[in-house]
Amino acid sequence: MQRDDGFVYCYGNLYSLLLYWGLITIRVRSPSQGGAVSTRWTVIYALLARFFLLNCFMGSVMVKLRDPEMAAAMFGHLSPLVKAIFSWECLSCSVTYAEYCLSLDSQRSRHLRLLASMQQFDLSVVEVFPHVKWNYQRSRLKYWYGTVIVGFCFFSFSISLIFDTARCTCGIPSTLLMAFTYTLLTSSVGLVGFVHIGIMDFLRVRLRLVQQLLQQLYQGEQSPEVHERIAQLFDFAKRCSFLLAELNGVFGFAAAAGLFYDFTIMTCFVYVICQKLLDRMSWDLEYVFMLLHVVIHTYKVIITSTYGYLLQREKRNCMHLLSNYSRYFPGQDVARRQTEDFQHWRMHNRQAALVGSTSVLNVSTIYLVYNGMANYVIILVQLLFQQQQIKERQLPPGRDVDIFGPMGPITYMD
Repeated sequence: MQRDDGFVYCYGNLYSLLLYWGLITIRVRSPSQGGAVSTRWTVIYALLARFFLLNCFMGSVMVKLRDPEMAAAMFGHLSPLVKAIFSWECLSCSVTYAEYCLSLDSQRSRHLRLLASMQQFDLSVVEVFPHVKWNYQRSRLKYWYGTVIVGFCFFSFSISLIFDTARCTCGIPSTLLMAFTYTLLTSSVGLVGFVHIGIMDFLRVRLRLVQQLLQQLYQGEQSPEVHERIAQLFDFAKRCSFLLAELNGVFGFAAAAGLFYDFTIMTCFVYVICQKLLDRMSWDLEYVFMLLHVVIHTYKVIITSTYGYLLQREKRNCMHLLSNYSRYFPGQDVARRQTEDFQHWRMHNRQAALVGSTSVLNVSTIYLVYNGMANYVIILVQLLFQQQQIKERQLPPGRDVDIFGPMGPITYMD
């Protein structure tokens, strides 16, 4: 691996999957090969991939609905509310995929600028601090191989869920097409989420490196070279804040759309599982796959919020350590001026990882998602109880005593 291939080595395969899924029109390459580019051919490929993916999924669903036998096998045993949930899931996964594509396309220039800055960042650090050794293997192991393992599990659960929901051996080609396209649409949510997490972790590691280098320089001997290196670290910290702002601009709306989709699908599936438990019926594999889906989406929500919190913590610690520059070098005018300039810059640059344009991504996001999900599930369960009461009232009343003949005269006894 060459020195300028670190980012591509860690995240290049994830960006290739984004391109193959049709989510972006950018091909990531090392700086020696021209860097990240968006060409006419990548745009054409992405548009074709989106067209075929959405149309094949909606077409396979329409084939199932128009055939009486397949429609009865899939939806005949479901209650009206569960049918509405499945219809919403088909619509929401398609709309979320389209939102991702439009959002990332609208931020294409900013995305290219973000990728170029991240690829150049490590080279700039090594030029000033040659002893820094990047552990790219760990990042690749965490994000590429981790994504492959989670993606394999998700593909297995999704395809199995669709085949089990079909409940019919007829129409195998349409079932296979629907399972494959549904899996690609829903996995795009997780794929974009993992790329977002990976870049947040990229910034978190660089901010921690700045802190470690600062602590070494603060404890070393005073010399002009030390102050020059500390000035470079101030610049690196500002560049990380700039990259965070660019990251929010590129992935902020996509992260919000992804969390909303996670919220809706977990709410719907948890309700269906609760309905199965309340009816005290035997479990089908269909509900097991739904539960596994909920587990995967839960994992995504938790790690996204956690990495947002970790990034914010590292940034806060780094800013605090830089603000103490003049305390470690009292009487040094260069340290005092640098600290004053940095404090002024910090007042106007308080970036944090965002969901959307204003909501901060941290651990409290987990509470917001699951608190809202619990409230909606409780409302749906109450609606289920009301439906059961209405059905019980519509049943004919039972009789405890059967009368076989006419009754005699009523008599009174003392």
